[in-house]
Amino acid sequence: MEKIKQSKLENTRTLLADFIQEVPEIKADIVMMSLVLLYIPNTRAILENVYSVLNKGGKLIIVDFDYNEKVKHPKVHSGFKRDELKRLLSEIGFQSSEIRNFHHAKDVFMNQDADVFIAISQKN
Repeated sequence: MEKIKQSKLENTRTLLADFIQEVPEIKADIVMMSLVLLYIPNTRAILENVYSVLNKGGKLIIVDFDYNEKVKHPKVHSGFKRDELKRLLSEIGFQSSEIRNFHHAKDVFMNQDADVFIAISQKN
């Protein structure tokens, strides 16, 4: 939020919302989720809810961890397989999903090395 103020962007705002409990009555051009899906048990449900608030041509940007079989924890996914995520996004209605690696770090994902991807998908 501070960076938005400093940049004097007038057509931008941040929103903190729980898309599982209640979908906010908003429309958005861009929704960004950074290390969020990891903690959501029903990935499909939250992605469907995000899709519903996006304007036509709107973009969903996801930053999260690649799948790592060494990560086992009852409260988080073990990361995401890119082909499965891309298929899920397509089933929901997103088009033009591009997923690529943009960072690798040591001991960052449940004390395991991890690749972090960025996925950019567009609503029809």
